[in-house]
Amino acid sequence: MANYPTGTHIAGPLKMGAKSMVLSTDLGGLAAAKTLTADESNGQHYILDGGTGFGITLPVPTQGWRCQFTIGALFTTDFVFTAGTADTFTGSITEAGVLQLVTAADTITLEDGVEVLGDFLDFWSDGTNTFVHGVTSTAISATPAG
Repeated sequence: MANYPTGTHIAGPLKMGAKSMVLSTDLGGLAAAKTLTADESNGQHYILDGGTGFGITLPVPTQGWRCQFTIGALFTTDFVFTAGTADTFTGSITEAGVLQLVTAADTITLEDGVEVLGDFLDFWSDGTNTFVHGVTSTAISATPAG
């Protein structure tokens, strides 16, 4: 057994805070417009593989809620994410290495024709805002609007 200094290991199970949620379930593809509830989508990972984009409405800001969307197929029309409450999208999206700030947006559009498989948007909420962090491989591929 290795000789570890005192206090450098953890015994017993780790307990996450009550407001934490891991991304533990890959639900596979979404292929049509969807309005998500906090209960059904919390901690979920969705693959956008419909071939054509569509609208996805996120739940109203709910403390501890988290969800991720990854591009799994090229698409011919835009994907449009709508905040469950107006002006609550805030955060940043890195597009081709350039940081784009998102402030009090109502929608975020993933533009068709510039998507790359594996690009993603990660959303989470503190109960007031819905924060976004995303990475896209090409410039002008995500458009926030208020």
